[in-house]
Amino acid sequence: MSAPGAEAFESFVADLRSIYREGRDIPSLWRGIASRLETLAGDADFRRLTDEWPEGDGKQYVVYVDPDYGFAIDALVRGPFHKAPAHDHAHTWTAYGVISGWERMTRYVRTDNGADPKRAVLKETSTEICQAGVVDLVPPWSIHTESNDDNRAVALVVRSENLGGFDQTAYRDSGEIMKVRGLERIEFPILRTGA
Repeated sequence: MSAPGAEAFESFVADLRSIYREGRDIPSLWRGIASRLETLAGDADFRRLTDEWPEGDGKQYVVYVDPDYGFAIDALVRGPFHKAPAHDHAHTWTAYGVISGWERMTRYVRTDNGADPKRAVLKETSTEICQAGVVDLVPPWSIHTESNDDNRAVALVVRSENLGGFDQTAYRDSGEIMKVRGLERIEFPILRTGA
């Protein structure tokens, strides 16, 4: 029998598959995923399961990739004083759920005309401290970053497809544009018997 936290995760995956089967329009589908992720992020047994996960700055733990619908679930375990560069996830949708600790989510827009393919001018449009249990829904091409201060933060991230097979855009503080394939991806199955 699975541990209670793993059971909560198995139920979460089953719920996501059900949402996909319903054939909702894309924004409605992702609101449903975000709502279900919020429930999982508030589950005490699941949070305890993540307490022992190793910190992996610069790494993404690949927890689950759905064989039928193609969505991916990753875990990010951030040590203190982590700051990702501003970036987008290209054409994909992302639901970012903070499981423990907190993260600062900051959004940007480009204010230049895009004429220079190597440089951009970004303007911060919002910043929010997301405590454990909060889910940030990130639409395609949305420029954002995550950071924290002196706390360990664990996030579970649902993506419309597995990252690593296409370019994303990242932006240095200097404005330099970089094409990246995302963080190093490491297989990291949660204790479960299947979904």
